[in-house]
Amino acid sequence: MTPSAQPPRPRRVYCATLGCDKNLVDSEALLGRFALAGVQAVNDLDEADIWVLNTCGFIDAARSDSEETLEQLIELKTDQILVVCGCWSQEHGETIQERFPGVDLVAGVGQFDKVVEACTGQAKRSTAEAVFPLADAPIVDEPEAVHYTGMVDRPLLTPGHLAFVKIGEGCNFNCAFCRIPLIRGKQRSRSISDITTEVRRLVERGVSEIQIVSQNTSDFGRDTGENLHQLVAALDGIDGLHSLRLLYLYAGLVTVDDLLRLLEFPTVAPYLDIPIQHASPRLLKAMKRPGGPEAHARFFGELRREHPDLVLRSTALLGFPGEEEEDVAMLADFLAEVEFDHLGTYRYSPEAGTSAERLEADRVSDEVILDREALIMDLQAEISLRRQQRRLGREFEVVVDQVVSGDDLENDGTEDILASFAEGAWHGDESLCGPDALLGLPGAERGPVAWARSHHFGYDLDGVVLLPGRGLSPGQRLSARFEGATSYDVWAVPRT
Repeated sequence: MTPSAQPPRPRRVYCATLGCDKNLVDSEALLGRFALAGVQAVNDLDEADIWVLNTCGFIDAARSDSEETLEQLIELKTDQILVVCGCWSQEHGETIQERFPGVDLVAGVGQFDKVVEACTGQAKRSTAEAVFPLADAPIVDEPEAVHYTGMVDRPLLTPGHLAFVKIGEGCNFNCAFCRIPLIRGKQRSRSISDITTEVRRLVERGVSEIQIVSQNTSDFGRDTGENLHQLVAALDGIDGLHSLRLLYLYAGLVTVDDLLRLLEFPTVAPYLDIPIQHASPRLLKAMKRPGGPEAHARFFGELRREHPDLVLRSTALLGFPGEEEEDVAMLADFLAEVEFDHLGTYRYSPEAGTSAERLEADRVSDEVILDREALIMDLQAEISLRRQQRRLGREFEVVVDQVVSGDDLENDGTEDILASFAEGAWHGDESLCGPDALLGLPGAERGPVAWARSHHFGYDLDGVVLLPGRGLSPGQRLSARFEGATSYDVWAVPRT
C-alpha cells in the first residue's frame, strides 16, 4: 500500500473486555490513553475504527473464550484495526499473530501507550510503505517491567457512580494452580498518594462507590512500606465517598483484628471477599494455600460473632489433582458451617509453568469435576437462600445501577430474574407486593424496573436487588424493604 492510499487516521475505538474486574480497569486505562491521542471511545462496534480485545488467560476456559471472541471479531472485521492485548497475548502473542492473520496488532499486559502509538500512526514503521502489521512482533515486556500508566482520570466502563480501583499489580504467592505471577509478575503496590489522587478525581466526577481490587489485596504495601489500613484510612477521609468494598483478601495474610479495624471505617461496606479455594488440609497444602477447615472456621466464626450481618463472599476450586470424594465432603461440611453469602466455583485446568502441572497422574476427570461442582453449588444455593430469607421484611439502603424500561425487560435478562421470584421466598403476600402486582400483569404494559444493590451485593459479582423503577435514576440511593428473594436476587419495594 502506498502512502497516498493509507487509510485515514482512526478516531474511534471500541474495547471488549474479558476476564476479571482488574482487566476492566486495564481497558479503562487504555481507553484513557486513546482519549489523550484524540481517539474517542464508543460502545458500538460498528462505530469504531479500532477494535480492541482485552483478553483473559487465567485458565484454559478463559483462553478458549478469548479465542472464540477473537474469531467472531475477525469474521465481522472489514477495514478496522484489530488489536489483541491482555493476559492471553502476554504469553501467547506469537501464536496469536501466526494463527490469526486478521489481527493487526498483538500486545501483552499494560502496553497502553505503545498500543495507542501504533494504532494512531505515531509509532515508527519498519518501511515507509508498511501500514500492516502495525508491529513486526508482539509488544510484550517482562511482567515486572510493565508500568500501568493511565489509571488516574480514565474513562469508566461501569455505571458513573461506581468504579473499580486497582491498588497493585502481580502477586508474590505461587499457588500451585495459578499463573498470575507468571503473567503479571511479582507484587507491585501503587502508592497511597497515587491511589488517593485517583479516588478524589473519581469522586469529583460523581463516583460514590469504590471497589478495591488487586491480585492480593491483603498484601498491599508489603513492597513499599505502606499497608492496607493506611490506605483505607486515607480514602475514608475523602468527602463524597460513600462506600468502599474490599475484594480479594487472603485469610492467611490478615487477622480477624485487622479486618475488624478496617470495618470500623464508616465508608467500608460490611462485605468481605476472601477466597478459600478449598477446605481439605491435604489439598490446601498441595495447592500451597494457607488455612484449613478448623483455622478457617475459627477465622470466619470470629468475624461473624463481631458482625452478625457481615456479608462474606468466597471462591472454591474443584478438581485439583488428587481431590477425592472425602475432600469434597469436607468442603461441603465447611460451607454448611460457615454459611458464605456468595460462593463462586471454578474448575481446575493444568497450567504450564505451575507446580500442579507435574500432577498429571492425579488428574480428576472433567465429568467428575462437573458433578462435584454441581453438588457444591446446589448446597450453596440452599445456604444463600437461607441468608437472604433472614433479611426479608427489613429495610436497607440500595443504590440504583440502571433502570430498564418496560419495553426492554426481555432483552437484558430482567424478565428472567422477575420470573425466578415466583419460586422464591416471600415476606408478605406476593400477589400484593410482588413484581406482577407492582409492575402490571403479564401481557399488560409493565413499568420500568431498577437494577440496584444493597451492601450485600458486589457489582457484577453477585446478584441484584430489583425494584419498581418509576422515578428512579442510576446513582440514586434510597431505602427499600426486601420482600422476596431467591438464592441470588432480591425483590424490594421503595420505602414510602
